[in-house]
Amino acid sequence: MLGSIRNREFNQAFDIFSIGSFRRLWSSAVLFSMGQWLDRTIVGWLVLDMTGSAFLTGLVWAVRFCPNLLFGPAMGVISDRYPRGRTLSINASVRAIAMLITGLLFFLGQESLPALLILALIGGTSTTLQMAVIQPLAAEVVGDTKLANGVTITALGQRAVGAVGALLGGVLLATISPAWIFVIAALPLLVSAVVFLTISPNFSREIKITSFLSDMREGLEVIRGRRAVLVLLVLMAFTEMFGFSYNGFLPVVADDLLDIGPEGLGLLTSATALGGLLGVLGLTLYHGAIRRGLLLLMIIGSFGVLEILLGMSSILGVSWVLLACMGGMGAMVDSLEWILLQTAVSSDMRGRVLGWWNVAIGCGWIGTIILGIIADSYGIQASLSVAGIILLFVAFSALTLSSQLRRI
Repeated sequence: MLGSIRNREFNQAFDIFSIGSFRRLWSSAVLFSMGQWLDRTIVGWLVLDMTGSAFLTGLVWAVRFCPNLLFGPAMGVISDRYPRGRTLSINASVRAIAMLITGLLFFLGQESLPALLILALIGGTSTTLQMAVIQPLAAEVVGDTKLANGVTITALGQRAVGAVGALLGGVLLATISPAWIFVIAALPLLVSAVVFLTISPNFSREIKITSFLSDMREGLEVIRGRRAVLVLLVLMAFTEMFGFSYNGFLPVVADDLLDIGPEGLGLLTSATALGGLLGVLGLTLYHGAIRRGLLLLMIIGSFGVLEILLGMSSILGVSWVLLACMGGMGAMVDSLEWILLQTAVSSDMRGRVLGWWNVAIGCGWIGTIILGIIADSYGIQASLSVAGIILLFVAFSALTLSSQLRRI
């Protein structure tokens, strides 16, 4: 009986694949994610290999997230003003071209730290736009009644290919020239650009013809007027600063704590991707009694505990399991935020709200810089411990002070 119920829940969760536009959206999102994960894996290692600095390796992660802080609201307005499929196609094309140009520099022997930082900046800008557009487009394709499934299953596909992309990045770093890796990473981005053009929304939204600045102000007014949205954004900012920033230090964990090479880095990165996959899958099938707001706070607190334990581990297998769990926590935080934020506003405001969500995650560079300084001065173990303690404090504070969030 229990097995029959679970099978029925599974089938209901995934029946949105019967929608043709969603299948194309899912496929293009997966292809984009493959290129994105290859980029993330290889650039961090190349910077560490060039410089030997934990600070500069963390700086790459910070550079990736600066566009969230600088351009998040503008990207949200673009999402709400223009056809989202076409916007995503242009975005993927620009990112692929940047990867190919970087590969050309490596072919010519002109590789440098500034070139990798510029690529990280372009990649960060591309991701900022993609995050403001992809989830609202999923809602347009599947409708409000299936919004949660559309969000989590789109994220599920991206996480699934992320595990493959991370492992592939580590293997490629150990076997072929970085120049060819950049070419390989550009290919799925180019294919996704073509597929994005074929997506047609099944549910229309109202597009108001107003000035760009007026649209930005309207988005800010909605956030200021809805306390639950504001609390979610502030919570995301702290989680990004002292939770997700661990990703920028995985090369340091691999080198200093575990003494493994680029293949090991790929293995560690794949753990976060696989954990993210399982986390989103669990959230897709979740029908528990705990409200999503309270569940979010519990997950953030668990994230902090796992960070502390990661800093204490010098065993590859243990670190892999911890990173898989951290990947799961992070993926569920993202998905819960996307669901809660989009259900809190009307369809014509979703891009702008997620644009401000990009601003929240753009604060991640602050944590990366702080933790990078701690890592260079006192070691990566101390850095991860500080981050974990701060996350625990944030989760406990929100739990005790924000009754509204607990009721969402």
